[in-house]
This record gives sequence, C-alpha cells and structure tokens, in this order.
Amino acid sequence: MHVQKKTSKSHFLTKKEKQSSAIIPYSFSNSFYCFLCSFLKKLFFSFILSLLGIILGIFLYLRFFGFPPQVKQLVLSELESRGIIISLDKLSIDSRGKLVANRVVVFRSKDKQSIWLQVDKVHLTVGWYSWFRGDPFIQSAVVSNATIAIPLTPHNEMEIHQVNASVNLVANEIEVKKAKGRVLNVNFDLKGKIVVDGLPLFKPQTEEQIQFIDSLWNKVLSTLDLLETQKPLQLEGNFSLNTKDPENATASFQIYSKKFWFKDIPIENAFAQLKLAGGALKCEELTLELSRGQISVWGEVDFKGSSSFIEFLSSADLALMKSIIPQNFQFLIDGLKFTDLPTFSGRFTTKWGIQKMTNLVVDTHCHNFSYQGQTLEELSLPVAYDGKKLFVPELKLKMKDGLLSGEILWDNQNANFWAKINSHQVNPKIFKKIFGVEFDRILDVTDFKKDLPIVNLEIRGNSLDPRQWTYSGHYLLKDFVYQGVFIKSAESDFNFSNHELFLPNLHVSRPEGTVSGTVRHNFQKKLVWITGLCSSVNVIESAPALGNAFFSYVKPYRFHSPPFLKVNGVVDLDQYSKEPRTDLHIEVDSDSVMDLDIFKVTFPLTKPKGEIFLRGRELTVKVHKGFLFDGQIQGVYESSLWKKNIPFKTQFHINNGDFHKAMHTIFNNNKVSGRFNFQTTFGGYLGNLYSLQGYGKIEIHDGYIMSIPFLGVISKALSSKDTDFAMAKADEASAHFNIKDGFIFTRDLKISSFTFSVLGSGKYNFVKDDLDMDMKVRMRGPMGYLFYPLSELSEHHGTGKLASPVWKSKVF
Repeated sequence: MHVQKKTSKSHFLTKKEKQSSAIIPYSFSNSFYCFLCSFLKKLFFSFILSLLGIILGIFLYLRFFGFPPQVKQLVLSELESRGIIISLDKLSIDSRGKLVANRVVVFRSKDKQSIWLQVDKVHLTVGWYSWFRGDPFIQSAVVSNATIAIPLTPHNEMEIHQVNASVNLVANEIEVKKAKGRVLNVNFDLKGKIVVDGLPLFKPQTEEQIQFIDSLWNKVLSTLDLLETQKPLQLEGNFSLNTKDPENATASFQIYSKKFWFKDIPIENAFAQLKLAGGALKCEELTLELSRGQISVWGEVDFKGSSSFIEFLSSADLALMKSIIPQNFQFLIDGLKFTDLPTFSGRFTTKWGIQKMTNLVVDTHCHNFSYQGQTLEELSLPVAYDGKKLFVPELKLKMKDGLLSGEILWDNQNANFWAKINSHQVNPKIFKKIFGVEFDRILDVTDFKKDLPIVNLEIRGNSLDPRQWTYSGHYLLKDFVYQGVFIKSAESDFNFSNHELFLPNLHVSRPEGTVSGTVRHNFQKKLVWITGLCSSVNVIESAPALGNAFFSYVKPYRFHSPPFLKVNGVVDLDQYSKEPRTDLHIEVDSDSVMDLDIFKVTFPLTKPKGEIFLRGRELTVKVHKGFLFDGQIQGVYESSLWKKNIPFKTQFHINNGDFHKAMHTIFNNNKVSGRFNFQTTFGGYLGNLYSLQGYGKIEIHDGYIMSIPFLGVISKALSSKDTDFAMAKADEASAHFNIKDGFIFTRDLKISSFTFSVLGSGKYNFVKDDLDMDMKVRMRGPMGYLFYPLSELSEHHGTGKLASPVWKSKVF
C-alpha cells in the first residue's frame, strides 16, 4: 500500500520565491505596457462617451429644433422632383430616430395657391446609401393616428380622422401599402398606387362651382346625419391613378354594414360593390336587406359623358319606408298592410352639362293588400317623369268586385295637375285622408250596403296639394245610408273646390219618393244653397241628411204620406251660430194628413197647401189651403226659434168645420155635433199655456150643442124619468172670446134652439180644465116678446170639467 506524503507549506513558498527571482529583469517593460493599455482604454471610453454625447445632442437638437433649412430644402426638392409639391413647418426626427415632417401641406400645383390636403406629421424613411449615390433617397412615408384635412371650398373642408397610412416611394410611383381611417361615419381600408408623371391641370374654382360644392357637401352631411349605426360603415378596396390624368383612375370598392337605421328605417344588412374606370363610377351591386323585403340598386355615373343611370328593384314593405316619403304623403302609408310584399322596379337616367335631361320610369305592382281596412287585390301604377312632367299613363286598382282606372299628369314647369279617374264599385273609404277633411266627413257619415259608387272624376289644380284641387265629374250611388238616412239611389254631376260641393242636377231616390234639384254645400262656411229642389220624400226621415238644425225645423210637421215640396234658399248648418244665415222658402202641397202638435194636442191638417219661410231663426208658416176638422183653414204661424222659450203668434180661421171632431180632439168631448166657423189671433211661448194671449170668435150651427133646461129644476126632474123631456136641444151657438193667463173669457156666449136660447158669460181654465160660467135660458121668437116677463125661464151656474160640467139653478 502506497501512502502519499503531505507537502509542507514552506515548500510552496520556496518554490514561489524561486520563480519571482527568475523574472525580475523584465518588470519595467511590463509595467509600462500595463500603463499604456489602461490609458488607451480610458481614452477610448472617453471618446465613445463624447461621441454618444454629441450624437445625443444632435438627436435632441434635431428632435426639438429640427434640421437646418438646407436639409429641409433638400427634402422638398427631392419630393418636388417626384411631382409632389409640399411645404412643411419643420423637419425633425422622432424618438426612434426616423425622419418626421411636421405640419405638411400638399398643393395641387407648383404655384402653391390651392391646397389639396394637410397632415400634422409624416414619418419618412431615408435610404442614406442612395443619398450618397445621388439617387432619390426618400423611400417611404408613414402617417399614424393622424387627422387629414382636405379643403373643398373656402368655406368647407373634409376631415379624415384616425388615419394610419404607409406608402412606398418607388421611382415615379407612390405605392399605398395601406390607408386606414375614418371619414364622417365610414371606416376605410384602402390599397393602391399613384403614378406621379406630372401635375393635373388645375383651374381656380368659380363662384358657381363653390356654391355647387358647398350645397352638395351640405346635402351629404345632412344625409349622413340621418344615418344611425352601431358601428361605422366599412369601406374596403384598391385603386390606381395617374396624377397627370386623375380622371382615368381605376378603383374597386366594397361597402358593407349591419344593423343600422336611415331616417328610422331599420336595415339588417347592406352591401355595395363599386368600380371606377374610364371616368365612370359603376355600382355593380347595392343590396339593402330590411326586416320585410329588400332593395337592389345598380347603375353608373359617367363623369366624362356627364350622364348617369340607376336601376332598382324593391320588394320592401312600404310601411317600413314611411320616413323617406315626403311628409305631405306620409299619411298614405298609415293604412297600408301587405300580405304579399309589393314590387317596385324602375330606371332613373340623367344628363347634366350643356344638354340637360332627367328621365324616371317606375313600375309598381301590389297584390293582396289592404288600405284603410279595405281589402284590395291588385294595384298597377306605372310612372314616367322627364324632369318637367310626371305622367301615370294607366292606373289600375282592383277590388273583389270593383275596378278603378285612370291617368294622371303633373306639369312641373307650368305648375299644372290633371287626373282622370273612373271608379266602378270601389269603396271610396280607401281615399280617406287624401282629399281633405270635408271629403272625410262625408265618408264618416256614409255607409254602403251592397252596391258601391260609380264615379267618373276629373281633377285639376296648380299644385300637388289635394286641398287646392278642383274635382268635377259624375257619380251614381245606390243603396247607402247618409247621416242615418237610407237612400235608394243618388246621382248627379258634381264640382268640388274651395271647400264647396256643387251638385247642379241632383236626383235622389228613396222608397217613398224622389228629390231633385240643385244643391251647393260650403263645408267651411257650413252653408247649403238649395235651388229648385222638388221633393216627394218623407220630410222628417230625410231631414237629418241636411243636418241636425234642419231636422229640428221640420220635426213638428208629421205627414202621413210624403208631401210635395219645392225648396229654395240657404240653410245654415252651424248650430252654434249666433246669427244664422238661413233664408229658406218651402212650398208645401200635400194630399195627405199632416199632424201638428200644439200644447200636447195633435191637430190633423188635411191636404195642406202653403209656404214655409225660415229667415235666421224666424219661422213663418202660411197655410193657403187645407182642411182641419173637415173645415177649410187658412192662416199664418210665426215663431222665433233662437230663444230658449220659443215665442210664437198665429192667426187663422176655419170655415164649416166638424164641431164634433174638434171637441173630441181638443177636449175629448163626444156629446156635441154640428158645423162651425172659427177665427182667432193669439200668441205666447211654446210649452207655456199660461203665456197665451189673444182673441177670437166661434159660430156653430146645424148640430147638437147642449140640452137647454127651459123649465129649470122641473125640467131636470122630468127628464130624469124621460131623457131630454122638458129639454130643448140647442143646435146653434156663437161667442167672442179672449185668451189670457190660462183662461178663455167670454161675455156673449149664445147657444140657441128653435124656441130657446142660452146666454152665457164666464171663463174656462184650459190648463186645469175648469169651467166657471153663468148661463140664462130665454125664449126666442114671437113667444119671447109676447111672454117677456116669463122669457127668462131659468139661470144656471156651471162648474167642473168642460166635458161634464155641473149646472146649478140660480133663478126660476
């Protein structure tokens, strides 16, 4: 076994000393070398630090103060040599050391009089090796989160925000690698190239051009204000243009968006494919998808040829499109409901410049829809417009059993509207809210039972406002109800304008008779003019057709069968008018009975012939001929209808009337008979019997008035066993009377038989049916003179009801 010995410390020390003693002759040179190396090292680091300080100083100077004007001019010259005319405020570097051009202005021409665009900062990439060789040294430019302003006119500019763009400058081309940003409500992402081969010819804007561009720009802004989006519209595409001839640029774009609103129209999806080539912008496809239906558009705008055309096809529900329709016609959409979606197709062509032209052709078809609650089968509406005239050559509207057809012309240049409409069995209520409130009011109070109107209509006007149109034509209506009045048929020519309906030859038929004449109705003034109107219809049943006021005028006169009336004058239908302008004359000729209620008593007037005058609220009724209680009657009745308590006055006379019928009708007295003559003048307030005041005279003959008890009490006792024994039957009577405070007063009542007479005086309360009268029985003729002392046989006092008074003897 081998054991290794441990080396002592002293051994190592000895060895080290030996080595040190061996290099002692070379120590000076070694020290000098070390010193030199250390010095050089410090000098190198000091140089590096100084160089870095210089570089940092230059960097800071260039960053904050920019390059000297010579370098700035070098860059401007470089860009100008490439056809890019700019000015810049300062040329500096950014934190990464890249070249930055501050407040850059790009001009349209070398004279720098017209600005094309302005940018706050542009980062430039420089190829230093190319600079040393004398070649173009600016290789690329970058814009980050910048705002670019493009002046349009001295008054307006277009701002592009959040611009991030990168371009390469290669030879005479500008390659746009990317250009992203936002202009108005559109996010764009573009690529392309610009060939720089000179500056385009630029002419200063004329005042007319400035006004046109300002107007167009304001329309663009106002249109985009109507656009509400959850996200901006997206535009993607590429382009290529030549600076010398930008009109021949080519481009291809796509625009798309989802879920946005235009004037409250909800659009689910939108997509557009646009191409620019040869100075023409083509819309290869534009599709708008709505919740019901869609709209497709394609077309072209030829800027060189100063022309354009747009073709479209729509199956959109019109109810969703209400907000883009002119406000005057929006009400037409309210009543529309589509089972099958409508289709619209058309083409719009226009030219501008020297030869101006506008042409629009639209074809509309609707099937299975309803309007104002009316079911419609088909609508065909072709429209042609040439910029001056709008023409609808063939309008067709089909219902289940009806057809409406016509043609329409609007001459915009001469402000002239014309239409011709033929309607057969079409419910006119579908036109509600179209022709004004007066027409709507007529429709509201009209119900059609079976047959619908036949109307031939011509419309003329000087505007597109239906309220200012003039309507004329002919109509025929059958089996309808107007204001609660059933009418079998109505036919007339008509003219409607200025709130006034004129019917020159109205003919109306009801089951019981006809009405014919001329009627003019002013709905605004609430007046009806009637000329030569002849009627044989039921007056009361038909009166509501002329309004409640007219109904109240004729309500008291109830004919058993329709009278013949001839009417002329004016009727004021305004029931709130303080001074009605009514001035009406009615001639009445009837072969039947007219019942007239006076103080709860019905008076049957037979075969009345007379006149009725109504002026304001003053009513006058003149009876020229007629029969009341089988006697001929003539008289005048006047009343004022404007007061709450209606005052009246009347005077009339009856010749050879039936006394029995009169007493039965008025007092329910069936015991009397005879013929009578009657005349009276009285007045008062309708409904107030106490208000009556007047006078009159009555004569009765050839009948039975009463039994005269010529022996007084003895006569009554004897007649109790033998009826009418000791009684003289009176067959004549006469009296003058006065009416006042609910009483009829008389002082000369005389009731006579052949040999006896009764002289009476007293009063009768016709309100309470209470008699209070004194009567004396006298002998008549020679016997009365001969036996004068005995001529006054008895005196009686009567009380009680007129039909059965109680007589008590006063003198025998």
